[in-house]
Amino acid sequence: MANSSTSLRIKKRLVIGNWKMYIEKPEEARALSLLLRRKLRGMFGVDVWIAPPTPFVAAVATLLESSAIHVGVQKVTHHTDPQHTGSVSANMVKAVGASFAIVGHSEYRAAAGTNDKVHAQLEQALAAGLTPVLCVGEESRSRDGEYFSFVEEQINSALHNVPKNLLKKLVVAYEPVWAIGKSAGDAMKPADLREMVIFIRKVLVESVGREAALKVPVLYGGSVEGGNAASLIQEGGVSGFLVGRASARAESFFEILEAVRQRSQ
Repeated sequence: MANSSTSLRIKKRLVIGNWKMYIEKPEEARALSLLLRRKLRGMFGVDVWIAPPTPFVAAVATLLESSAIHVGVQKVTHHTDPQHTGSVSANMVKAVGASFAIVGHSEYRAAAGTNDKVHAQLEQALAAGLTPVLCVGEESRSRDGEYFSFVEEQINSALHNVPKNLLKKLVVAYEPVWAIGKSAGDAMKPADLREMVIFIRKVLVESVGREAALKVPVLYGGSVEGGNAASLIQEGGVSGFLVGRASARAESFFEILEAVRQRSQ
């Protein structure tokens, strides 16, 4: 199954669509998956990954099996034993076609997802052969720059004692909480984004070494739309985007992908 590869090869740009709960019916997931498969055939210069709601992962992975689109999950459990009703393990989703897992999304962190739990999630994803997409980001900004140390702690905690050779598969998604779910005008300004990307890479260098750190894709997630994607990708220094609401609407998602593709040439 192509989409369950344990070694995802990432091109210069990467866009991940996090459908969250915007897609609620199997037929909606099927229709959007088939549309993506058809429209993205022959699109070069950008990798596209999709994270459907967990009940649809197996079906979407099957539909996209022979395409270049990879399928993953929005969350895996941090628990290591099977005595947890309702939990979904990394091994479970791997078995039905997932190849990556979003780890530590801001919405998970807001619901008691501590740094320790995020660390455990990342370890479980790696152990199952999934590529972890580690989400980090501050809740608010202040003039004293405390948000830098906040993001640094999130990264260092998640990567603590993780073998460096496993982190070759890591993706980091920077999602400032204060910019999520708003209009493009409320998204982060490219210059501020570039500053944070440089800082994240500095932290990664200290954790995994310069060579490995420079290969880690750093994505941005926070009110990304077709209207601001071009400037964010061109001036913000990111490798791509983690897209929420806009990824569940075909037209808006294609606008973002086209903006990224054009800046990849």
